Amino acid sequence: MSGKNTPRPRTVAILTYHSLDDSGSVLSTPPRVFVEQMSILHELGTRVIPLADIPHVLSGAAPSDFLVAITFDDGFRSVYENGLSTLQRYGFPATVFVVTDYCGQTNSWPSQPRYVEPRPLLSWAEVKEMCEIGISFGSHTRTHPDLRRIARRDAEEELVTSKRAIEDAIGHPVEMLAYPYGTCDESVKDLAQKHFRLAVGTTLDFLKPESDLFALERLDMYYLRRPLTFRRLFSRELGAYIRLRLRRTLRDLRGQASE
Repeated sequence: MSGKNTPRPRTVAILTYHSLDDSGSVLSTPPRVFVEQMSILHELGTRVIPLADIPHVLSGAAPSDFLVAITFDDGFRSVYENGLSTLQRYGFPATVFVVTDYCGQTNSWPSQPRYVEPRPLLSWAEVKEMCEIGISFGSHTRTHPDLRRIARRDAEEELVTSKRAIEDAIGHPVEMLAYPYGTCDESVKDLAQKHFRLAVGTTLDFLKPESDLFALERLDMYYLRRPLTFRRLFSRELGAYIRLRLRRTLRDLRGQASE
């Protein structure tokens, strides 16, 4: 059976990275693993598309091949040091979400958990240089708060000020947002829609026909570090693994909420 109501195959994924380093942190991917993963995408002939193309992909016909968008949260300098040359080697586009008040400093924003080790972030000069060679940039707010937990006017200021700061630095419109901690509610999504074309969260899943452009699912690379697992990115086995991880995450969250 075919037609406009036929479900689109799970062939579109947004990959999430943070820092590219060997610290072993939950926010870190070893540089050698990142290089290997990009090599696998190239070897498999996977189409890597700009994140900005996702609205067009979701509104159009089902893709006939596998599509991947690459994103980096927080704007760590290690992306410049350990990832840029690999992206250039394969001609892969990527989007980096920066926390604008902390550019050129470290990830020591007020809401950062104490167990997260401070690491250097991109400077504005590095942001501009990366933009000039094809890397896209989006907002991760000014100070990385949970936008649900602050006043609406403060949340909008976080979005608008960060957007303008990046635009001033790179000279291009900024139309993409990553919610800090992946959290949003209807009020936050409403603000995002006023100022951006799309927003990504941290819900662990592939994109679906009904995916919300202002709460797009992504695959956190922390769970896909093993080369064999990554090589099976679009397999049924990985889909089952992702669903299992999601169920465990939801169960853990419910347990924390009851404590």
